[in-house]
Amino acid sequence: MVEPHGGRLVYNVVEPERGAGLPGLEIKPTLGPDGAPIRNPYREVVSIAMGFFSPVEGFMTRNEVDSVLRERRLLSGWLFPFPLIFDVDEEDLKKAGIKEGDAVALTLKGRPFAILQVEEVYKLGDRKELADAVFGTPEKNGEVVKRRFDEKHPGWLIYRSLRQVALAGKVWLLGQPKFREPYSRFWMPPAASRKYIEERGWKIVVAHQTRNVPHVGHEMLMKAALFSAGCGRPGDAVLVNAIIGAKRPGDYVDEAILEGHEALNKAGYFHPSRHVVTMTLWDMRYGGPLESILHGIIRQNMGATHHMFGRDHASVGDYYDPYATQYLWTHGLPSYGLNEPPHLTDKGLRIRPVVLGEFAYCPTCGGYTYLGGPGELPLCGHEVERLSGSLLRGVVLEGLRPPRVVMRLEVYDVIVKWWRVYGYPFVNERYLRLKEEQLEVV
Repeated sequence: MVEPHGGRLVYNVVEPERGAGLPGLEIKPTLGPDGAPIRNPYREVVSIAMGFFSPVEGFMTRNEVDSVLRERRLLSGWLFPFPLIFDVDEEDLKKAGIKEGDAVALTLKGRPFAILQVEEVYKLGDRKELADAVFGTPEKNGEVVKRRFDEKHPGWLIYRSLRQVALAGKVWLLGQPKFREPYSRFWMPPAASRKYIEERGWKIVVAHQTRNVPHVGHEMLMKAALFSAGCGRPGDAVLVNAIIGAKRPGDYVDEAILEGHEALNKAGYFHPSRHVVTMTLWDMRYGGPLESILHGIIRQNMGATHHMFGRDHASVGDYYDPYATQYLWTHGLPSYGLNEPPHLTDKGLRIRPVVLGEFAYCPTCGGYTYLGGPGELPLCGHEVERLSGSLLRGVVLEGLRPPRVVMRLEVYDVIVKWWRVYGYPFVNERYLRLKEEQLEVV
């Protein structure tokens, strides 16, 4: 099995009693300009402590943030794409009397949730400049950045909206997190995922990143990636890993994403022995090629051997070139400090990329055909019908059942189920506020 990123799987979980008597500091969400929650750092606390972000063990010091922004590497040299910053209000910090060297009980909804050993307290500079440094600019990163990021980009807005003070240091969870339904049955942190893969004897495991319910095009991509990773024969299994957290308005709700992928398994579109659906807590940054590095780290830590990357991976809008992620994994991105692809550089990833172009439905062929990527020719010469996520969402909003060649009806039924729960099938401000009230954990 591929080794964890950095060579060791982080597991920072201690007994709940360890938090007794420590000064407390509430974990607060990051709010957008309209007051809606766009991030909750508790998700980062969980993912750090449970090893999804190994070898990272805590929130980053100022020097480590600078290293990540300059070279996309931790101070230890290991590749890592985003700064992980625990931001707090200066008034809350003063009220709690917290200083460098203190151990702090991080509370969630008023209850002790984790411990932060404060290594450094520092002020963040201009958050707009920070956000630009995280994602890049057309002037500095013109090989893939097509226009300047702004408040319409969810990830840029997260960094732009951080509070003025940051606490750095290692974190420990106070006991195992307990999840609400339906999240609990998809919770498989890296140690458990690796055990699951080992018990089934899987040798080639292809990870599929998702923030959407699957349409048939996604299904074709997953199956094609299995064949590619298996060098002409299908690999052992697809590891679907959904990113769960605050998302942009218009994305599908998290519950539908998880159960939509599960429906492919239950209905037999994937054999249950070749397919598993899991989740990771993370408020998506929609960072295109940079986000793909984090996805590779997460899934390598979970035990996957390969990761599929398609068009517009983890992107929103037209900020990045549609094939920016594929360019990264085949050439590198020198303007970000990445002179080689992530899996070929020193202290980089060991997971292997499966780089794929687009699939579309061909009425003449009577099935899906491969359109290819940059410089590739399509497999057929007919007029095809591309799958548009925006068009599909419009069809769903009209209350129409999509054609079977576009979406499996079992998946559509899941969308309708959660539509009835929330009164709307997609993320909106009401859903984000409800999600912040309940969160995924009990």
